[in-house]
Amino acid sequence: MGLIRKTAAERGIELEDLESPSPFDPPSPATLDLAGFGAVILTGGFRPDYRSWLPWADAFDDLGFPIQRDGASTVVPGLSFVGVHFMRTRKSSLLIGVGEDAAIVAAAIAARRANGPS
Repeated sequence: MGLIRKTAAERGIELEDLESPSPFDPPSPATLDLAGFGAVILTGGFRPDYRSWLPWADAFDDLGFPIQRDGASTVVPGLSFVGVHFMRTRKSSLLIGVGEDAAIVAAAIAARRANGPS
């Protein structure tokens, strides 16, 4: 904000005083329908370490990232990922992009379920 005020002062632009926004506190759902899902695993971290908690060592490349296409493992049927670095785009692991990827993965899971077992 200091740079904005400095630039405005240098250019003779009058700034309005704005109130500080209230803290962002979105409501969270009390329940979530997971019918048809075998498991949902939510993790966070900075380095891929899937091999330490998933039993399919060959499902990951030499750097530890999932071998996948659009979030679906190409090695383990039924295993899907979101939030993986460069899963589909550069923003796949960021909040701005993970939602797009999650929608694609969820749609693919729903389509597989609708088409029956493979």
